Amino acid sequence: MTEIAIVDDEKTVLKSLQIGLSRCGYTVATFSNISTFTEYLKDNEPDMVFLDLQLPDGHGLEVLQDIMRVNRNIPTIIITAHGDITSAVQAMKLGAFDYISKPFDLDVIELLVVKACKERKLVREVEHHRNRSHQRTTVDDIIGKSPPMQELFAKMKQLGRVDATTVLLLGESGTGKDLLAKAIHNQSSRKEQQFIEINCAALPEQLLESELFGHERGAFTDAKNLKVGLAELADGGTLFLDEIGELPLPLQAKLLKFLETKTFRRIGGTSELKVDLFIIASTNSDLDQCIADKTFREDLYYRLSVVPLTMPPLRARAGDIALLVSHYWKVFTHKFHKRGLPLSAEVCEALMKYTWPGNIRELKNLLEQLVILSNENGVFLNDLPNRFLKKEASPPDHPANEQSTNMSESMHSEGSLSDAVDALEIDTIKQAMRKSGGVKAKAAQKLGISRYALLRKLKRFSLFQE
Repeated sequence: MTEIAIVDDEKTVLKSLQIGLSRCGYTVATFSNISTFTEYLKDNEPDMVFLDLQLPDGHGLEVLQDIMRVNRNIPTIIITAHGDITSAVQAMKLGAFDYISKPFDLDVIELLVVKACKERKLVREVEHHRNRSHQRTTVDDIIGKSPPMQELFAKMKQLGRVDATTVLLLGESGTGKDLLAKAIHNQSSRKEQQFIEINCAALPEQLLESELFGHERGAFTDAKNLKVGLAELADGGTLFLDEIGELPLPLQAKLLKFLETKTFRRIGGTSELKVDLFIIASTNSDLDQCIADKTFREDLYYRLSVVPLTMPPLRARAGDIALLVSHYWKVFTHKFHKRGLPLSAEVCEALMKYTWPGNIRELKNLLEQLVILSNENGVFLNDLPNRFLKKEASPPDHPANEQSTNMSESMHSEGSLSDAVDALEIDTIKQAMRKSGGVKAKAAQKLGISRYALLRKLKRFSLFQE
């Protein structure tokens, strides 16, 4: 909740601002002199400050300089009297957000507060994200037409109607859970708010708690200043807890309370802070086994898995391999200025038959490597790493065995991944139609698409025309 500090020696000003801002839902702290406010500032970081210039024990400009030393991003609104515009201008040069003159209108105050809060939130977000990509990710950016992916997309569509819940993303490393988390955020009503991520496996326990919940000044040896945690920064948006299975047990108990109440205390703090968040957690760990091994709390698991979504491994969605190869091949040949670089039929077949233990991350990294190291003649079988040359066949029921021949033939004859994808799609449709006895509705269900979408594809590829 937004906390506003007011420093003014006039009791009527303090009282009117306190009542007006409290009615708007803000937490208000009032001070009639510099000394009490300075003590407060040592252990607290208000979201904004109203500051009178004429105070009984000093001048407001000195206080403003103290505020700027603590945190330049705290919006400070100067209260002036007697038309003291010169001091107000000087305050603006020192970093004040704005100024108002007595007497003032409470409606104007409310507008200033809203404006200052928005700017402070924006500054916090920019500070946190300045080294991160701001590219917006949607469901359309997730590549996949296989039945497991269509089932996942259907669940995501339902999730898009929910404003706040807790989602648990499960799946092996490299399947794209981080991409899925961003897509969920960007289809929600909070898409214009911040998406903040924390990797639970990247930091030791004490630093992780400080990063997540923040700490007060002096909470521990190196805590020289107050630190706002990521949970607080994400207020109003989405908090993504990556690698939740690696969270230390002591912190799991605190996270459970946080998930249940959306309240927390900074390390060393005494007051409860409340936030409004959409929570997404992800893990590649087997949480059932972790619970059995007593390394993960069962009650936390149930609290996290309100809406569980599983990102399927690439071997379970082999029908998407050609789509992924086509996409990333175009990305990397464009990036490294090698447009038109061909893949041989043998390479296509090897890619289709491989079981991809590293999932999409392995596929993406391999294609980038092949493009970088290739010559203008193309990429051939001996350019692949040794693990692709061991002749390890896919399991008998692996869809790649039925599709790799058509893909490689198309690649060989046309030299185009686009043609390879079409060939793969045609073959998949033919299989579905055969297995469903020619009944289009059943075939569409097997393919994970609507009957009308199937009819369009049949017409496009001139298949089964009546």
